Amino acid sequence: MLRRRSIIGVALVWLPWWFLLLPASANDALVFASWNVRNYVLTPPVDREGTPLLAPKTKKSVQAVVQTLAAISPDIVGLCEMGSLSDLTDLQERLKKAGVDLPHRAWVDGADQVRHLALLSRFPLKPPQHDTESSFTINRISHRVQRGFLDSTAVIRPNFHLRILGAHLKSPRIVPAFDPVLFRRQESLVLRGRVENILTKNPEASLILFGDLNDKKNSPVLRSLLGRPGSESALTNLTLPDQGGDHWTYYWDETDQYSRIDYILVSGRLRSLINKKKSRIHRTANWMEASDHRPLVVTIHIPSPDTKP
Repeated sequence: MLRRRSIIGVALVWLPWWFLLLPASANDALVFASWNVRNYVLTPPVDREGTPLLAPKTKKSVQAVVQTLAAISPDIVGLCEMGSLSDLTDLQERLKKAGVDLPHRAWVDGADQVRHLALLSRFPLKPPQHDTESSFTINRISHRVQRGFLDSTAVIRPNFHLRILGAHLKSPRIVPAFDPVLFRRQESLVLRGRVENILTKNPEASLILFGDLNDKKNSPVLRSLLGRPGSESALTNLTLPDQGGDHWTYYWDETDQYSRIDYILVSGRLRSLINKKKSRIHRTANWMEASDHRPLVVTIHIPSPDTKP
């Protein structure tokens, strides 16, 4: 018995210090969710005249967001249309009270100062590599990507890191300054460049791209993000159904239209780790109280500790 204890003690001494901070995995799987939470803004910013730029999210809607995420119980959740950093803190605290403790976070401070990309995680996150400065030219005018691109890495196990990219591309709403279709296309090309850079350097990277891409699956935007089929940098679009077999993720009340504009794309290495039977579009009776979008949920198998990274 003494010999056994001494061996265990030596083993613990040689563990890297950060390994002791990693949360234990109960079933060798993690749940990743992606959701546009529709303006989770509690104190809206104001314009020069002091007029709020949008209405604050109602208490009923906030409660519905928390209830939905508590039902999903994600280990990592990527968020679109998050408000300020303090709004993200508010959601973190509410989720913890509801039994979902996601202590690690990332938040992107892009050109859009109202709606932000964010990430909450049960697992530690490496220092972020967000892109908030990339730009492109339309009709000789330079434009920054509106919400930037989230780029964070979750340390699941020493041999398994999950690279997470998040995007919220330009909506179809007409604006006088530029063509929104062309703007969205240019944003997607910038993002595709980042994907190719990551997977060219490390084709075996476990990469997941989430977000509100505001376009159809057969659009030039999606085709460019997926890349050339069969190439090392190609991504796979996870075509997730809800419990009734429907694939739509968004309801636009102005046109009474249901569409699929939210996606989760994965690299080749990660594709083999997806549990399709436990992945879905989350559907509840009161989903419209929380947002005009529905969450996407993916279950990922975590490789055993002795698997090579």
